[in-house]
Amino acid sequence: MAPDSSSDHVDVLIVGAGLSGIGAAHHLQERCPAKSFLLLEARHAIGGTWDLFRYPGVRSDSDMYTFGYRFRPWTDDVTMADGPSILSYIRETATEAGIDQKIRFGHRMVRAEWCSAEERWTVWAAREGPSPVGGQVKLTAKFLFNCSGYYKYDQGFTPPFPQLGD
Repeated sequence: MAPDSSSDHVDVLIVGAGLSGIGAAHHLQERCPAKSFLLLEARHAIGGTWDLFRYPGVRSDSDMYTFGYRFRPWTDDVTMADGPSILSYIRETATEAGIDQKIRFGHRMVRAEWCSAEERWTVWAAREGPSPVGGQVKLTAKFLFNCSGYYKYDQGFTPPFPQLGD
């Protein structure tokens, strides 16, 4: 895990360590090796959707030959992969490239502000855990790349039902 301090600056800050975040980090590392970067992950594991949803039968609705990474093609014979296989693929990709060492787990982005005068983002992340581990950290970055997906992981969506409170 990347070391923590109260305030850090990186060239690129990636939010999310799922399929998209790991892919973004790999491309950045490969194409811009002189750029510094970190990933913030609210949860305590790599994989995003594929780590969270573990119900029986979970699988991709897209074939893995197009859903997978171009830089690390899917080689399994199963085209419509199950969740555990996709999760392994993402985690292996991160580990092989050393991206797993650039992830700050338990860090949920809570606020981001752009400053034109300084040409940088200031990002605050809530760090999970008891004090002194818990609390907020501040990071700055020239570029903020949001790869957090569209699920609210801590609770599902409940539409308003008038009779629900009865």
